[in-house]
Amino acid sequence: MNVADLLDMPDMRLDLLSGDADALGRELRWVYATDLLEPEPFLTGGELVLTSEGWYRDAADCEVFVGSLVAGGAAAVIAGDLLLGEVPPALTRACARHGLPLLAAPPEISYSALSRSVIDRINRERGLQLGEILGRHRRLVQALIDGADLGGLTAMLATELGRTCWVLSTAGRLLAGPADTLPPSARAALSAAALTTDRLPAVLPRGPHNTAADTDDGRGPCTVLPIGRRGSGGGHLVIEGELVADEDLDTAAQTAELLALGGARRDERRRTEQHFFADLITLIESGAPGSALEPRLRTAGLASDGPFLVLTATSRGVLRPWDLAADLVESTLDHDPRARTVVAGHSAGLTVLVTLGDKITDDLALARLLRERLGALEDTAKGGRIAFGLSEPVPTPADLVRALDEARHATRLAALRPQRLALVTARDLDSHLLLLAGVPAEVRRTFRRRLLAPLEDYDHAHNAELLPTLTAFLEHNGAWRSTAAQLHIHVSTLHYRIGRIEQLTGRNLSHASDRVDLYLACALTDDPPT
Repeated sequence: MNVADLLDMPDMRLDLLSGDADALGRELRWVYATDLLEPEPFLTGGELVLTSEGWYRDAADCEVFVGSLVAGGAAAVIAGDLLLGEVPPALTRACARHGLPLLAAPPEISYSALSRSVIDRINRERGLQLGEILGRHRRLVQALIDGADLGGLTAMLATELGRTCWVLSTAGRLLAGPADTLPPSARAALSAAALTTDRLPAVLPRGPHNTAADTDDGRGPCTVLPIGRRGSGGGHLVIEGELVADEDLDTAAQTAELLALGGARRDERRRTEQHFFADLITLIESGAPGSALEPRLRTAGLASDGPFLVLTATSRGVLRPWDLAADLVESTLDHDPRARTVVAGHSAGLTVLVTLGDKITDDLALARLLRERLGALEDTAKGGRIAFGLSEPVPTPADLVRALDEARHATRLAALRPQRLALVTARDLDSHLLLLAGVPAEVRRTFRRRLLAPLEDYDHAHNAELLPTLTAFLEHNGAWRSTAAQLHIHVSTLHYRIGRIEQLTGRNLSHASDRVDLYLACALTDDPPT
């Protein structure tokens, strides 16, 4: 029941003295009669306040009374004229200033009868709302018992609420709901916001639309609820717009609990698949011929004629690491519905076999999209790390063993990077820095110190610039004039500095081997290369 409904109760014969359309739409939760000047401590919000103005002494009291009602969250006030003979004009003005609806009751209407009528109607409407909530819950539970999956439950909720609904995994993969109304960039933004917000449920922005495929016109906020216990990896229920009505929020929360049960059933099916997929990876590791792999790939849902990519991952300190790593990959592949994957978690980590589609056509495209996803979720991986390695495309099943080796080597290098969620690709493996990343940090530090400490000590003692000079000289391939120009010094000065460098290091910069050693030493830092 709202304030406007009071005017539709003919037996009460109430007159509206103050209140706009928005204020008349406020919900009434209870009735409270008072003649206290400051009743705020006795209000809980949403009350219809009845008063006979026993508190009134002068016009200033009206401002105090109305201010106290507003502070207590009152929805509206009904004033009688039995004591004063009229509703004080100052009360009308104060209510108008504060946006509090004011209604006048005729003197022959008792407040007792008015209270009973309003409370009876509030209780009837609450009973109807409770019955509707219970009916929704029964229908949803019955659907789960009848075998409804995530998509079925989500579609039922959308019908019950009259709003579009989606289910997203922790990393933003679309698990249920219409794909065309929530593009990948919005899924990623919502998931990242849900993982970092202080509490759920929450109303969150749908996020920017960064790709040409993002054609959704509805870019307003969404209501987001956790599926299962927050942080359990169950994902999020996303509902279009802001849910205001309590019964809608209750229904959404109940559905989220049922979705957690449906998700557990889905996870059990995936665990069954894992045994088959793990056997497939073992067969690839053994170097099995393509003829043995082709039927296994077809059974797993992959085209046996390639090309293939292999992505591997290892983790540390992450709850349900393989689910999260697989979730990140599969949410990335949402960009291309024609791409296919096989995901296998096993003792060596996570292995994903990918056949390409129309949009993700090579390893560069997949790496770019995956790095975007990892960057968006970097702040959510506190306390844990996941390292990914991606192979180059290989044309046939027989080449998968090579791709698997490439991906695993790249994963080992990614584990040395400072990011919590890091990716290295096979194309990165031609960098000398990544090669040296596999060398223990203490060995790198010792190598650098042995070669460059004399220069660092000399620079510090004499306020010289021998180490920057050496770095510039090597980066210019030993070209005297261009190095001098960059350093803004004369060529003769550069000759003097290089001679001093050779004297201090015991190396001859005209020899290729000495140049290589010094170049690597200059490139090394105490931290793994990024």
